[in-house]
Amino acid sequence: MGMFKRPGDLVGGGLLLLYTATICAVALVYPTANWDLIAYVATVLEGDGLLGHDMHAQTYAIIRNNVSDGEFLVLTADRAYRIAQHTDPDAFISMLGFYRVKLLYVEFAQFLTQATDPVTALRWVSAISAGLFGLMALSWLAGQRCLAVAPLAIIAMMATGFGDLARVATPDLFSSVFLVAGVLLYIQERGLSAGIAFVLAILARPDHLALVGVFAVMCVVIRPVSKGVILGFIAGLAASIAISRMSGHPGWWVQMWFTNVEYVPTLEGFDPAFSVLVYAKIVVQTVVRSLVEQQWPAVLLAELFVLALMLRRNFAFERRETVALASLFVAIPAKFIVFPYYDTRFFFAYLVAIAFILITVYGRQASPVFFSAPPPAPQEE
Repeated sequence: MGMFKRPGDLVGGGLLLLYTATICAVALVYPTANWDLIAYVATVLEGDGLLGHDMHAQTYAIIRNNVSDGEFLVLTADRAYRIAQHTDPDAFISMLGFYRVKLLYVEFAQFLTQATDPVTALRWVSAISAGLFGLMALSWLAGQRCLAVAPLAIIAMMATGFGDLARVATPDLFSSVFLVAGVLLYIQERGLSAGIAFVLAILARPDHLALVGVFAVMCVVIRPVSKGVILGFIAGLAASIAISRMSGHPGWWVQMWFTNVEYVPTLEGFDPAFSVLVYAKIVVQTVVRSLVEQQWPAVLLAELFVLALMLRRNFAFERRETVALASLFVAIPAKFIVFPYYDTRFFFAYLVAIAFILITVYGRQASPVFFSAPPPAPQEE
């Protein structure tokens, strides 16, 4: 009970634990069967030595045994692309370069297959990631003596799609554990640990290199410089290049085209020429989809507004918090420009890390009276 020093700490910390436990349970009991689940099952089987058409057949057999009839129909016959992947093993195998690059995510799932099947293993990765993320948030708030404002952290996690991420078989939440940990470790002046966490985030999802690169630059420009973060960026960049080459990733522009222009049935021989006009169209379409379909632009604007309000009211930010916030706010548009994504899940780690920092700065300096112990009653003379 050492971390629960005020009545509000017990309430806030208890609510955060309850919310985390609920999400973990939902992730296991009511998981979502997205198409990426099929591809990640295949990459796990490849790691076990199953290749070619046998791997394709085994992948779909495992999926069939772990999803409902309706889900299997959607995953295999919902559109022409999914039909082609189900019926053409060579076309399916050509897509796996997109998924092999998430090396740490696939390796962890493969490790869990020693005790269960690949689908269940991938779902356990999501549930474990959700649990670790919630415990990390609890530990961070406790260390900052801000457990009383933990309900604000819960709101931030809900607004950024934490629950949805826990239900899908993607590396987004898994990699976010490492990325957000790296940010918080840097603020705690643990640079080497932060650098290691950043490398692990890149190994789980290479596009997090965008934030780590911006972070390394901001450390130098704003200071204090962190050798751990800079070394983490260098190591992450080298690892990302090596993994991309070894995994057979088709390249930036092919993935950009495939994701935003056309789901071609196979990547064999597919090599569209780069076009500035096509790129500009992709950016415009992605901006529109983000504004119409997703919540991350609203969360980003809300965080910018809160930051401006806190600065106007003279909330004090420590130097490392300034570096972290500047890096996170710059990395979001930088990542969007390099590869326009519209889905909120691609920005979850950045947005929730910003929220955690703002919440702790508020919690340290505002001391909400509604979570504090009541003042003693006046004594009659």
